[in-house]
Amino acid sequence: MTLFVCSVVLQANWFPLQASGYYEEAYEMEQTNTLFAIPLYEKALSQKPTGKLQKAVVSRLFFLYKKHSKLLDALFLGSRYPSLIPSKDRSWIWNQLTEIYKPISLSDLSSTYVLASKTNVENLSELKEHLKQQNLPKLYEFASILLLKRKQYKVILSLYEENPDMFLTPLFVGISEFKIGTEQGKEFLKQVLSNSEKERSDQEKSDILYLMGVHYRQSNEHELSARYFRMSGSFFAKTRAELEASKSLVLQGKTKEMCSTFKFSSSPFDEIETILFYHCSPSGAQNLRSILPSIRILSEREGNEFLQVLFPKEEL
Repeated sequence: MTLFVCSVVLQANWFPLQASGYYEEAYEMEQTNTLFAIPLYEKALSQKPTGKLQKAVVSRLFFLYKKHSKLLDALFLGSRYPSLIPSKDRSWIWNQLTEIYKPISLSDLSSTYVLASKTNVENLSELKEHLKQQNLPKLYEFASILLLKRKQYKVILSLYEENPDMFLTPLFVGISEFKIGTEQGKEFLKQVLSNSEKERSDQEKSDILYLMGVHYRQSNEHELSARYFRMSGSFFAKTRAELEASKSLVLQGKTKEMCSTFKFSSSPFDEIETILFYHCSPSGAQNLRSILPSIRILSEREGNEFLQVLFPKEEL
């Protein structure tokens, strides 16, 4: 493995410098922290490397997606570079997803993926027809997650308009509305809250409160945002609630309150929770220093603006 990496690095002149530079950083990070090597490999891939460097980046990234259970990332990567990832590894992803979405068949899941990965607002009839025929809320959920990943918010809204009963919670529709615009999201929340007679599951209650938190964050009312996120965790998805409430507290400048209120862990699956764990740990400074290149990349992503407050530009 070392000889192969050296070969790739020595041939860096053949590739864009940025891609090879990020690859070297990622490989070095992988020796001490595999989770935080992922953003660096992703950045290297975004530079469009070719040849052996592309193969090396894709191979390491897919391996780490598997290691850290990032199934959808692995699924999209496998579809994008099928010739670089062995079929047995791609099959492993589908086995995991089939287990999660039991009793939905592999055939129905894979068909939904193929359609959702290419559908847009100009061409959504095939996906609509497929989902309508299956008539399974869990399949609508799977499609919605894939469409959110692709930022196809209007497609999700179109699916909802045609068959609202298949959406067991307002989460995916609400997120899509807010992604399109704050006012549009606000109007959707009003509609949901006006139906006060409907009996709701704990997950629905949690998702509605979560969307309230999203609304207030987009309105820069971070104190209210943190409050609603925390309330959402009393019904369902406690970890999600605490992480989002923490982001809102940081955006208020209340990092000490965040650390005293929530107890984080070093997660093998979630970079953000691990960063907050390091930040709030008395001995976490050294760990943070070692992953600053990855934090820099993560801070540029939508939804991670709080990292720019937690780690000012001069520190990154």
